[in-house]
Amino acid sequence: MTEAIILAMQKRIRLHELRVGMFVEELERPPQRTDARFSPFRIATPSEIDRLMRSNIMSVVINVQKGIDILDRAPQAAPFDRQAVETGLLSSYSRQDIETARHSIEAAKADIQSVLAEARISGGFAANAANKAVELIMSSAMNNAGALIGVAKLKASDEVTYLHSLAVSALMITFGRNLGLDEDNVRHLGLGGLVHDVGKMTLPRAILMKTGKLSADEKGIMQTHPQRGYQVLSKIEDTPQEVLDVCLFHHEKFDGTGYPRGLVGKQIPHFARIAAICDVYDALTTIRPYKRALSQAEAIDIMMTSVGHFDRELLSAFLSKMIINGTVR
Repeated sequence: MTEAIILAMQKRIRLHELRVGMFVEELERPPQRTDARFSPFRIATPSEIDRLMRSNIMSVVINVQKGIDILDRAPQAAPFDRQAVETGLLSSYSRQDIETARHSIEAAKADIQSVLAEARISGGFAANAANKAVELIMSSAMNNAGALIGVAKLKASDEVTYLHSLAVSALMITFGRNLGLDEDNVRHLGLGGLVHDVGKMTLPRAILMKTGKLSADEKGIMQTHPQRGYQVLSKIEDTPQEVLDVCLFHHEKFDGTGYPRGLVGKQIPHFARIAAICDVYDALTTIRPYKRALSQAEAIDIMMTSVGHFDRELLSAFLSKMIINGTVR
């Protein structure tokens, strides 16, 4: 069998995408655990998924010839039903709140896209556009945070990048306010959330769009995006240090298995620890045309059982101040 065919059979997926019937061919472990013994296997029971969820595995590679594919999941492979999703939003928020959120998102769209385009085309940072977008998000999130975050989850294929940036920004702004931070720090959180992935705009498009397994070299390139983003933002002399920290360290993990520097615990800057929580929460609960969003309960369960990933105190605060109190539904 040629290497090209083998690679076509393989697909790297995140842990929350695991389902009974998948054939797990490879585990991505933290660097210090690469010597652990492993034999490929087919997932036979939900308990096997639970065991993987509770381990320090970061992702898995499945073989779609030997087991089911991610798109074989009947409940999640159904066509994207925007009307059904909007009906769900109406059960949580008023029609006026949803309409206001839509207007805010549309108003911020051009500025956010300018930030991303400037980074992609010239490797620069459109600071004025970023600050303008953050001010709008801060204003909208003041009284309409839940609806804003909810509507931002209606991501079409050509809107994923800018709406993820907006949603993470809104989550960080709202979480920061609930933590009692002053508005200057809240603004820094919002800007950090808006630009946390700006470094991805400088990566080769072939790597960003690849759905199969990344090669070791490609994975290494992908993991340069925090440093690339830091370099983009550093071109503006007065970029706040907190914003730089979010961009550079949002993929660090509390147990030291993250990147780019493998920082441990509170070596990771406070705002970057907040960003890690908001980034993952939005990714898990986001609606895509090819999959359902995880429910809030499913997402929180995964995050709470991801031992070593997050600052547990901050994660508990996110649960109590954002979820239990109904700020985000």
